[in-house]
Amino acid sequence: MPLAIDRLKTLLQEDIQDLTRLSEILNKERTALKERSNASIQALASEKSTCIKTIEYRAKEKAKLFVDAGHPIKKGEFEKIISEIPDSSLQSLWRKVNIGLRFCQDQNTVNGKVVSHSLKRVNKLMDIVRGQHNKPNLYGASGKESSIGGLNSIAKA
Repeated sequence: MPLAIDRLKTLLQEDIQDLTRLSEILNKERTALKERSNASIQALASEKSTCIKTIEYRAKEKAKLFVDAGHPIKKGEFEKIISEIPDSSLQSLWRKVNIGLRFCQDQNTVNGKVVSHSLKRVNKLMDIVRGQHNKPNLYGASGKESSIGGLNSIAKA
């Protein structure tokens, strides 16, 4: 059975629309994180989750199209098959989806860093409130920052 190219194009066009929407959500999420707007963060997290689930579901649909056409599911295989099909609009849609995916992944990574930095600031403030601000922090064997206390030693025998 040949690959259902028209159906694949439709799915890719829907991906592009949802990736654009996801990018907008991630941008709003970054703003909400910087402004520490908890209500907005929660609403956007829910919206983001729904959007990602839709994209993931469609990815399964696309994979099924390839499997139904007799193609194996292996890393890089879909890319190879698409590049061999003489349809420039299909290849263009495929590229746009991949660019959109990478862009959204990068945006999500940035948002994760904003969350991480905020969490570190909150933890440091909590240490000050608890009166633990005089303890120096060192990096342990796991590479994570930790406070040294009276019973911790720097070296092991």
